[in-house]
This record gives sequence, C-alpha cells and structure tokens, in this order.
Amino acid sequence: MERMEEKMKGTDAQNVLPKLFCGKVKTYISCINVDYESSCIEDFWDIQLNVSGNKNLEDSFRDYIQVEKMDGENQYYAGEQFKLQDANKGVIFHSFPEVLHLHLKRFEYDIERDVLMKINDRYEFPDTFDASPYLSDDADKSELYTYQLHGVLVHSGDLNAGHYYAFLKPTKDGIFYKYDDDKVTRATMREVLEDNYGGEIGYTNGHVRTPFQKTAPTIRQNSAYMLVYIRQSRLDHVLLPVTKEDTPPHLRKFFYLLRTLKY
Repeated sequence: MERMEEKMKGTDAQNVLPKLFCGKVKTYISCINVDYESSCIEDFWDIQLNVSGNKNLEDSFRDYIQVEKMDGENQYYAGEQFKLQDANKGVIFHSFPEVLHLHLKRFEYDIERDVLMKINDRYEFPDTFDASPYLSDDADKSELYTYQLHGVLVHSGDLNAGHYYAFLKPTKDGIFYKYDDDKVTRATMREVLEDNYGGEIGYTNGHVRTPFQKTAPTIRQNSAYMLVYIRQSRLDHVLLPVTKEDTPPHLRKFFYLLRTLKY
C-alpha cells in the first residue's frame, strides 16, 4: 500500500487508496461531572478485533468501543481548571471506508504458557452487517453504513504449520470463488461462512454436542482471520468492470502468447 501510494503521488490516482480503504477513529477521555474532553481523530486502514471472549462480529465491535471508567486512584487530570475528575475513556469510529478490512485476532500470546497460540473458538460473521451503531454521534450518517461481505481470508492448520487461501466475490451480485494457490473453484455460502467460523465440527444453528456423546469434539483447523466488506451503497463504484484497456499492454501481449502456445 505504501509503495502504491508513493507511486500515485502527483497523478490523478493520488487519493484513490485512502478513499477506498481509510476510515477515521476517535480516541477520547471525557469528564463525567464537568464539561471537558480530550480527544484526537486518527486514520485507520484496518480494524483489529478480538476473537477471544466474543461470539461474533457484533460482540467484537461492542468490545472495541467499550468505555473504561477512570475514577478512584485512576482519575483523569483535566488541567489546572478542573484538576482530577471522574472520566470515561474509549474509542469510537468517526467514519468507515468504502472497503472495510477486519483483522480477526486468531493468534494471541498466552502469558501463562509463554507461547503464541491460535484461537480456534467458534466466531460467527454475517454476509451483511450495519456498522452505524459503532459511529460517534457527530458522524455523517446521511448514507447507510450497510456492508456486504466480499472476501474471507482463511488460515488452516496450527501456528507453526499452516496454509492460507481466500474466498472472494469479485462482482456485485455474483457468487464466491475459492482461491487456493493456482486452483480456483466455485464456493457455496456454507463454505464461505459456516466452514470458517472455527470451533467444533457439527455445531450448527446454536446446537452443541449432547451429554451422550462420549467422543471428544473435533475442532476445525481452518478459520477466518481477515474479512473484507464493501459498503453496499458504493459497490458500483468499487467493483468496476475490468476492460481490455485497463490491462497494461505488456500483460496483454504476455497472455496472448501464453494462449497461442497453449493451443
């Protein structure tokens, strides 16, 4: 991304990447009993969401914007005017980008074991979701913040030996495809969603193993670790058709020669 941004400077495409992928998040400390707030708004290109302790995407977003109360010995110093004050500390989103990258934290450091672990807990994510509940009150909500899933990046295996592949939906109303090295195949929605939630195999629709099942559960080794959502109102702008003119001449020549040699 950084290299592309550098190459795009001074061209018509200079602001394309930030417009597509960059949102804004507000970090704040707001006093409870007096009118004082310290805050700053920063850019983000992806959002890292906790999997551990959360059952689904909505839980993770609520966890992300959870408010921490600063009181007692942890009071906030609000300057000479207000001194020490009880305050709320947290983050809230000021805007979301057209293409939203969500990084699911499947790999975490276990302090007790002193080792990096993969979290295979069941974690659900939807085909569409509304991001507006996680926006600040002063955010521009004139346009809906409904997002459509268009990419699921998957890690299969354990921490030390794994394989990566992706499910992508390249068109607005099309289907998902599984991209696994040089093999591309059509995918069902179950393969995109349910099969990448992690957790026990056979856990569906909220049902778990019965007490009469004596064998240990089989845990999925494949699970989603990155989700790509596109804002529904911007789909026509983001997923433009790729024309012949969009392909660089040297690539057109290369693929022409490749087809000629093949046949």
